[in-house]
Amino acid sequence: MPAPKRIFSFAFAAGLSWFFWADFRGGVLWTPAFLACLAGLGWLFAEARRPWERRPGAFLFLLSAAVYLSTFRWHGGDDIPMSLVPFALLRDHTFALDRFIGDRLLPLNFTLAAGPHRLSLYPVAPALMALPLYLLPTLGGVLPTEQFLHNLSKVSAALIVAGSVSLLYHACSARASRAWALCIAAFYAFGTWAFSVSSQALYQHGPACLGLSLGLLGLTRAGRRWDFLSGLGFGWAVAARPDSVFFAAPAGLHVLFHRARRLPGFALGAAVPAVLLLGYWHHYTGRFVPPEAPVHAALLTGFQPAAFVAMLLSPTRGMLLFSPFLAFGLWAPLRREASAESRWLAPGALATWAFVACYDSWVGGATFGTRYFAAMAMVLAFCCAELESAIRSEPRRLAAWCGAGAFSILVHALGGYLTWPGYGWRVDLEKATVWSWSLHPWLDLFSGEGALRSLPWAARAAVAAVLAALGAFSATRLYAALQEDP
Repeated sequence: MPAPKRIFSFAFAAGLSWFFWADFRGGVLWTPAFLACLAGLGWLFAEARRPWERRPGAFLFLLSAAVYLSTFRWHGGDDIPMSLVPFALLRDHTFALDRFIGDRLLPLNFTLAAGPHRLSLYPVAPALMALPLYLLPTLGGVLPTEQFLHNLSKVSAALIVAGSVSLLYHACSARASRAWALCIAAFYAFGTWAFSVSSQALYQHGPACLGLSLGLLGLTRAGRRWDFLSGLGFGWAVAARPDSVFFAAPAGLHVLFHRARRLPGFALGAAVPAVLLLGYWHHYTGRFVPPEAPVHAALLTGFQPAAFVAMLLSPTRGMLLFSPFLAFGLWAPLRREASAESRWLAPGALATWAFVACYDSWVGGATFGTRYFAAMAMVLAFCCAELESAIRSEPRRLAAWCGAGAFSILVHALGGYLTWPGYGWRVDLEKATVWSWSLHPWLDLFSGEGALRSLPWAARAAVAAVLAALGAFSATRLYAALQEDP
């Protein structure tokens, strides 16, 4: 083995050893996890000059995880129940959070009553996905502390979302060239809420996106195994976040009407998380109804046209001002040449958009942009795979694509590394300021009340100028690379 590969192999092993020891002892996890990802990337570069060509899946996973972990902070809140459920499962063999009630780690309003027990206010499927990280601290007898829970939440979320990036690449590579699939995966990984929100704490969004990416991958592959995995992925996405049904249902109908022979495998895969979920519901409620259903139903107030428009165009919640490259995903199913998958999935995006507009708290609380669109962003990015020839053959479209992607990455990098504009405000204040342009992440850089308020105005302007130049440079280089790459 060449010397550089030996060095990075040793560094990777050392990083993993440090991580496992910290996990066993209840220490800081994101630092050794970050260093292990960097060492893994170094090994890939030592193996090949262009690792994104030789091992694209592994490269994207390690790069995404490293970037997500590089913020070195937890940016969560209502992920706390998900951080505690695995402890309850492994130690008490229950989903009930009774032992944590009264503890400052778990606010009572993050739970609900189910008979004599207190359960998570949110679906428990994300906690099951994070379960492996909890095995060592359980064996080590670690008592959950606020800092350790934040580390577990952050690292598990980063790895889960990085997995969705890799799977999305493989799904897109079946419909486009390697270069285009890499571009889409990178835009999704760093230019959507995958970076700014989903990877920063164990919310429902990351696990739902991992399930959707597996489901989409299964749709692009042939064979009984892929039928099963596709159904399993879409079923898991619904278990993690129920509004993912707006994508799972069209995917099932697509299989029924276009690939009927694949339906048994798809249905069998979807049945696995469904049976687990139904068992959880019935065990704690005596009915096949989610324990949290009444709470969330009470938040539905009817369709709000103003919210529907704001989630697309407003400076604080507008999808096109946070991830403008997704506009191409909205265009994809409208074309005459659109694939059957895009035509079936597009109504799911519209249904998600309309459904969120029915929520009283559609602004999302303490959040960055419209995090409720995290899963929709992945599906729209997937739809962009079929646009390769339409975009790359037209210089103006390609320039718009590259510019929109670079801008999206810049915006979500601000969300990943800086304080979210308006973070901690009440929902009524968030609604009142939804059209306040000074709260857009880019313009917030200039504000004396924004994330860089500790710097003088000239310094804030200089930071903004450097970031703008970096974005323009990245867009130009990407444009040139996509023109040259066959």
